[in-house]
Order: sequence, then structure tokens, then C-alpha cells
Amino acid sequence: MTATGQLLRGAPSVRPAGEGVLRGWNWIKDHYLAAVISLALLWVVGVPILSVINFSFRDGTPAAPGSLTLQNYRDAYGNPQTGPALLNTVIYAVAVSVVSLTLATLFAWLLERTDMPFRNVAWVLMILPIAMPGMLSSMAWILMLSKRIGVINIMIRNLLDVFGAHLTEGPFNIYSLHGMILVESLRGSSTLFLMMVAAFRVMDPALEEAASISGIRNSRVFRKVTLPLVTPALLAAGTYALMGNLDDLDTPLLLGVPAGVFLLPTLIWFTASQNSAWGLSSAYTTIFLVITLAMVVVYYRVVIRKAGNFAMITGKGYRPRRMRLGRWRFAALGVFLTYFLATIALPLGILVWASLLPSYEPPSVDALHRLTFSNYHELLHAPQIVSSIWNTVKLAVFTAFATMILAFLVAWLVVRQRVRGGLALDAISFLPHAIPSVAIGVALISFYLNPWTRWTQIYGTIAIMVLALMTRFMAFATRTANSSMTQLGNELEEAGYVSGVGKLRVLFRITFRLLSPAFVAGWIWIAAHSIKNLSVPLLLATPSNGTIATTLYFYWQRKADFSLASALGVALVAALALLAIFARRVISSGFSGQE
Repeated sequence: MTATGQLLRGAPSVRPAGEGVLRGWNWIKDHYLAAVISLALLWVVGVPILSVINFSFRDGTPAAPGSLTLQNYRDAYGNPQTGPALLNTVIYAVAVSVVSLTLATLFAWLLERTDMPFRNVAWVLMILPIAMPGMLSSMAWILMLSKRIGVINIMIRNLLDVFGAHLTEGPFNIYSLHGMILVESLRGSSTLFLMMVAAFRVMDPALEEAASISGIRNSRVFRKVTLPLVTPALLAAGTYALMGNLDDLDTPLLLGVPAGVFLLPTLIWFTASQNSAWGLSSAYTTIFLVITLAMVVVYYRVVIRKAGNFAMITGKGYRPRRMRLGRWRFAALGVFLTYFLATIALPLGILVWASLLPSYEPPSVDALHRLTFSNYHELLHAPQIVSSIWNTVKLAVFTAFATMILAFLVAWLVVRQRVRGGLALDAISFLPHAIPSVAIGVALISFYLNPWTRWTQIYGTIAIMVLALMTRFMAFATRTANSSMTQLGNELEEAGYVSGVGKLRVLFRITFRLLSPAFVAGWIWIAAHSIKNLSVPLLLATPSNGTIATTLYFYWQRKADFSLASALGVALVAALALLAIFARRVISSGFSGQE
């Protein structure tokens, strides 16, 4: 080889100037979709967290944030209400979680693992409370157990009069911490039931059978064998319930505030909406975020680690087994019917009664001739109610579509494309489950009224509530999308890529169509929860964008029009029940044409 050849071989290659630009353009084309999806997720999830942390150190208003300060935290920790509110929040969340999980586990076991009669009917009745928003449950229990006008209290007082004991009010009072725990425990059991029933359905019965053959009583088998086997499901459901109950505003607002019992969510709401102390409310919210984010860590560390230590189902020899209750079969049915009576039958019955009266009065024979449908007629003609119905429809539709589309795009990146940083995206999408709804509302107000973002002009519109509810429901939507996409084979997608079809076209023409049943099921769930959500609209609603939930609260709390509020509540329950029935049909048929 000549010297010239050696020199040329050892010299660094000189690339054309345009080659680097071309490679950069190709990289953008290959990754732009992932970048856009990631930015959208960070905007929905990151803005509330960063905004509320930033404003907690400001001394002004959202429109004029002011200078940096630590005074908000000094006021928050120095406020004599903070300690009791934090203690009440912990007591409320723990008590409700324990009671509701106990009821859910008991009924899941009775319906799936025993020979209790009328199990199929009981299964359907068990999930009906999902259609009853927390605000309506509280309203109904107020009409039943209010100290003066509560129907149950009146009946008990009349009975005591016969025996010479005269009471002017009571004996029970729903306006208390105990009343709040009672109402929310009954209502919250349905969701946990759906989580526990799956665990009992797939549990291997071999150990239970071995214990029964050994002569051990059913009650001991349940405590020593069955419950330890479903420990992972109990941990998961219990942690989920605790995180959700920390966020509850509906029940504490209607039952706690009149009695002077404040929880952190109600303290944040009053501080922001009633006193306009935005920096202080943000400081409270930051404390709340620390607590709830710690719960996320507990959820992953405890639930995930424990889950691997238990075998729920074995492949060979698996068969369902039902424990014989003997003479306790109808006693078990009686327990369930008592629960159904207290959770749905009585609350819905008293709301229907109130909705048929010009003005509320306790049930009596004399009141029968005053029954009327005038309240339902007014629902279709009162301008505020008609406007709130239309706003709620728009809110539910836009929120459900936007949340599910973004969730499926994130799941597509994480599960199908396996992009770098996919696990981080998945973790970020789960974080909103730890952000209280009232905290999201405070954060978005402080962000979108800020001088830097006021140009968006979305405050006071449906759009800001859509963003808030997207943040709230993103964790559920991504879990739904991840699970359904994981079970989908990739043969058709690979065939599309081999044929030269682009990623976007494969995503929407193949992947999305195959997952459309899961998408619709998630869409219905989010739409239903958007309709009945109170905490977000209560902070973000204005006279122009009020929803059914805020209108219901206005007629009940501000105008004390119990009859019209009850009529609106009954109509809301009917609409949510129809959505639930439609969801069940979609899920069961899977768009296969069979039901």
C-alpha cells in the first residue's frame, strides 16, 4: 500500500454537512409522537403538583402571586384547627377503610365461596350503590337521621313516647364524625367488593377442602385459611381504599361541617373558596400531598412485595368450591338484605319521597294527597338546572374522551413501543391517584389565574374542569389501558409495519379497534364519575359553568330546597344507573354481537 493510501485510510471520514441535519430530522420523525405524548402527560400531571408547591411559598393571590415567603407554612402549622383536622382525617380514612373492606370481604366470600341463596340477585344488588354519589347518600341520611326531622329518629321518639320517655330531638345524630364514617363505609363497600370478589373467584380451594375434611369448623377455616390466602388482595384493596378516603369531600362537607368537624379536604376547600387564602390552602395541600404520596410508596412496597408470597390459583385440579352454611344460609341472606336496605333501599326511598312533595315533610298518611311531579317538571324548565345538565354532559364527554385517548397513547408507548423511560411514564401516570381532588382544584386555579398563563382564558370554562378531572382519573385510565394492551397479541400490528404502514395508522386502524371494548368501558366509568364528582366543580365552577353536582349542592345547602334537590338527585341516580347497565352490556358482549 502506498503512503498516500495509508494516509487516506487513517484519515477521519468527512461527512457531508447535510447528513447530520438529515439524521436529526429522522430522529425527530421517529420520536416526535413519544415526545408529544410525554409532554401532554407531564402537562396534565405535573402542572397541578408543581403549581401548588410553588404557590404555597407565595403571599399573594393567583392573579398577583406576590413574593416568596414561608408565612403560609407557619400559619398552617400554627393554626389550632390543623391538628384536629389532621387527626379527624386519619380517623375517618382508617375507620371507613376498615369497615368498608370488612363488609366487602364478607359479602365477596358469601357470594363466591358459599351456598347462600339468591347469590346472582345479591351480586347485582351489591354494585348498585356505585350509582349513588356520596353527596346524595349524605342527603338521604340527613333526612333519615337528622336530630329533628330525621324519619328514623321521629319513629324512635314516637315509640319511646309509648313507654313514657319523651325526647325533643335525637336520639341519633348524623352530623358527627361517627355519622360520616357510617355513611361512607356503607357506600364505599361496593367498589372494594369488586376488587375482592375476583380474588375469591380464582383462589385455589384445596387448602380449604383439606381443613374441612380434617373436621375444622367453617368459621375457623375462613379465619385461618381463606383470609391468609387473599392477603394480597386485602392489602391492595385496603391501601386503595385508604388513599381514596383521604380525598373524600362530599360526605365531610355535608355531615361534618355543620357539626364543626373539619377534615383536611374541607379545611382546604374553606380556606380557598370561602376565605380566598390561596397561599395557605396551597400549604395545606402540600402537607396533604406528602401524606398521600407516602401512601403510594406504601402501596408499591407492601402490596407488590407481599403479592409474590401467596399462590392464589394452581393450574391443575382447580375447581370452584362452595362452603355449605347449613342453617346459617338464610341468616347470611338476612345480613345482606339489611346491608342493601341501609345502603340503597332506604336512602333512595326517602329521596324519592322528598322529590314528590312541594316542600319536604316526613312520611305520613296525611302527606300522601300532596304528592306531585311538579319538581320533576321544574327540572326541565329551571334555567340554572337546564344549563347545569348541559354543562355536565359536555364535561363528562370531553373528560372521558381526552382521558382515555391520552391513557391509551401512554400505554401504547409503555407496553407496545417500549420506549426508553417508559417505566417513568407509567409511574408518573399513577401519581394522580395520590393527588386529592380539592388539591387539584387549588393548583389549577393558582396556575391558570397566574399572569403568565392568564392568556389561556380557560378559568371559568368547562376546559379547566376537564383538565382537573383528567388529572384525577388518569391513574385509573392508564391501569385499564395497560392491562388490556398487555393481553393483546402483536401479530396484526407487525403485519401492518411489514406492509409499510406508519405507526399512527397502525395504532388507530388496528390497535385501537382491537381494544375498543376496553376503551368504551373505561370511557363510561370516567363519564359516570365525572357526572357525580363534586369536589372539583365546587372549586372551579362559576355561574357560567356550573354542573349538576354544584347545582344540587346549591339547592340543598344554600336554598334549603330539599324537595327539588331530591328530584335532581333521583334523576342523577337514574342516569348513572343507565350508564352502569350500558357498561355491563359492553363489557359482557365485547362488541361480539352476543350478550
